[in-house]
Amino acid sequence: MERKLTSFHLFNCDNTYNLNAVEALLLKMEDKLKFKVAVEKRYFRLQQMKEIFETVIPKLRMDVAIFVVHAHESRLSINEDNAGIGYARFYRALLQATG
Repeated sequence: MERKLTSFHLFNCDNTYNLNAVEALLLKMEDKLKFKVAVEKRYFRLQQMKEIFETVIPKLRMDVAIFVVHAHESRLSINEDNAGIGYARFYRALLQATG
């Protein structure tokens, strides 16, 4: 039986984490999953975040999105409407794109 190809998009702001490690984990798990994994990685600068969530993400076809952040973030405001640096809007764009 042929497994369905599932599109994973990995995102990281300001190169705080090497997405190759996340890709390797996903590919290693592929045998245990009921689908094949296709991975696209995107690194962007904080100044590009608005462009990414307004212009790039809506055009992507993705089944799963993973936004990798640095563990030492003092605060990750993804559920606040007034979050100053755009994580909330970025997160909402990913939610909308992945359904």
